[in-house]
Amino acid sequence: MKLYHGTYIENAESIREQGLLSRFEGVYLTDSLESAVRWVGIRMAAKEQNTMAVIEVDIDETNLEEGMDHSPMMVELFGVGKSLVSIDPIPPEKITDIHYIQFGRK
Repeated sequence: MKLYHGTYIENAESIREQGLLSRFEGVYLTDSLESAVRWVGIRMAAKEQNTMAVIEVDIDETNLEEGMDHSPMMVELFGVGKSLVSIDPIPPEKITDIHYIQFGRK
């Protein structure tokens, strides 16, 4: 199953080398690149950052749980998609691409 994890650009290289490590409740994922951009872009805009990384992974969906962070209100307001959580870390070999997204002003 192809899923996406949005993050700050400074995290991309360590993720490429180590994979996505489980923090707090797990690794947060969503079902589309656009959803990852919208979800993380909200936080990045608040910090006045304009480039982000979206990590694309291909993982087995049997190890996923439904996330709670994309409430119906968030879906309505921001157009974010499905929220999933991998309790297990996602190893580097499951990363299929890293997309660098630039938005806003520098």
